[in-house]
Amino acid sequence: MRAWVSVVLLLAVAGCGASDGSAAPKTDATSTAPGQVGTEATGTVDPLAITTFTCRQNAKGRWKVQGTLKNTGKQVRDYRVTAFIGQQTGPARVVELDRVKAGATVPFAIDPIVAAPDGPCRLQATIAL
Repeated sequence: MRAWVSVVLLLAVAGCGASDGSAAPKTDATSTAPGQVGTEATGTVDPLAITTFTCRQNAKGRWKVQGTLKNTGKQVRDYRVTAFIGQQTGPARVVELDRVKAGATVPFAIDPIVAAPDGPCRLQATIAL
């Protein structure tokens, strides 16, 4: 629950999107797949890992989530990004970003599970155990 609260606060501050327009270095760990269905990802929450993101409905009412994740640690880490639209409970879409190098930034894209068409959008990055 605390993890989702920090993400909701992050979303409120970021206003459903942020970008500084600068190009960031990328590693081989990228994901544009729809992701796995799961519940809240297990692991250690890293509230600073998601550096930029957009979470919007397109003209057809479908939600799309895109963003970048940065490994702020000093060693290679595996991350899981969870996206969900609506309530704090229930299934969510999980994308795994494996072997993110220390200091590296990688893109991700997720087709989230929608429980409530009006949102809110919830994102969470965890360091996989």
